[in-house]
Amino acid sequence: MEVEPIPDPIRQARHALADAEQARQRAEVNKARAVLAMIDTWPIPDALNIGHPAIEKGVNIGGARVGEFVTLEVAAVLGVSDPAASALVDDVAGLRSRHPLMWAAVQELKLEVWQARKVVRTCHELSVDAVLAVDRKLASGWGVLPWSKISKKLPGLIAAADTVLAREKVRAARDERYVSIRHNGDSTSWLIARLDTGAALNLQASLGRLTDHLIADGAAEPLPLLRAQALEMLATPYLPDGRTSEGAGRGAGDEGDAQAKSGESVDSAEDRRFSEPNPSPQLPLADVVVHIQAEDLDPDATAGKIAEVAARGGDVGPVLLPDIARLLGHFRVRVIPVIDQNGDPSVDAYQIPERMRMALQLREETSVFPYSSQRSWSCDLDHTEPFRFGTPDSPKPPGQTRVSNLGPLSRREHRAKTAGIWKVRQPAQGLYVWTSPTGQRFAVVNGHTHRLPDTQESDRMETAA
Repeated sequence: MEVEPIPDPIRQARHALADAEQARQRAEVNKARAVLAMIDTWPIPDALNIGHPAIEKGVNIGGARVGEFVTLEVAAVLGVSDPAASALVDDVAGLRSRHPLMWAAVQELKLEVWQARKVVRTCHELSVDAVLAVDRKLASGWGVLPWSKISKKLPGLIAAADTVLAREKVRAARDERYVSIRHNGDSTSWLIARLDTGAALNLQASLGRLTDHLIADGAAEPLPLLRAQALEMLATPYLPDGRTSEGAGRGAGDEGDAQAKSGESVDSAEDRRFSEPNPSPQLPLADVVVHIQAEDLDPDATAGKIAEVAARGGDVGPVLLPDIARLLGHFRVRVIPVIDQNGDPSVDAYQIPERMRMALQLREETSVFPYSSQRSWSCDLDHTEPFRFGTPDSPKPPGQTRVSNLGPLSRREHRAKTAGIWKVRQPAQGLYVWTSPTGQRFAVVNGHTHRLPDTQESDRMETAA
């Protein structure tokens, strides 16, 4: 039976797809080479210059000493956060210096850059000799074995290369347990945990028993959903007298209302609730931050509205107003006093009042550095125009600490700005105009980063941004 020839349009499409894929892989390799060029050409800080704590420090990256702020420049070029750029710089430098055979395979397009980075991170605790041993073992598989088989093979190769380290990691694993909760913004959340295996088996058994009870009571939902409901039942706290915390949560809110309605002034009641929450130990505390727009003051215009729920463990996201009671039913509720985010309050002191700090953190969800994803609640608050302390002959200017002269920055971003490596202006409240040491320019406003022309044509583009 003769095989019909492949039509030319299909063959051409196949070749075009193959060429596009090879171009993508080659672009990733060129990107890695460009990152290495940034590392190789970035100035090395003077080891003897240890003056101000914000001065750039030298760090070891891939066996070479490099100025630490190179990662901020890479992040700005690529439009990613500093942690993402730091990971890329560390991985690519380690790939070149510690995995020479794998680096050669990457450049020959036998494996993806992202695959090589996974190997580099997995081997980062190994000595140079142990890494070379793993590198040699993997060399024959690049381009002929699928990634799934290589990734399964890798842990055994690492353990064989350094058995002492493997035993230490087993002993240290218990110290690496964690629980991570990420809210999706649709009234569901992700729960990821690393637990002791015995405890995980106990949890698994408990979920199985609860699931069996639900099925015995007539539940017909799919098993994964029933297991999720069982876990939610385990997570719902109960008070010692058997009452569910839902009723107690409402009681806590009523008590706060009673305080405000007593002979005590509203301001003093709010301040006391802000600083001295209900001391009940049974329930976790939830801060309720209500964002009110001017049009929301019309009661006829609030039907169907949603609330943005902010939590210290991560934003919950948009929640329908009727769902607020269900969401917070298992918490003690503390209502934060009203903060007008349209104002620009100021104080003469260097220290930032808590109310001003909260107003800024509510306005800026993340750091105001270009492309940063660092949550503002964990950031330093930087004076955009450096605070000038007074002297007996020259008193300090008034009102330097104000919302329009502050911005949240991560610690490394803050140090780079304080050292003068990165420069920033705030020509209008909430508009941050940045210039990098290589002349890159950005405008950050409302969490959005806009690229500006390098150092020239600044005024026109700033106005547009």
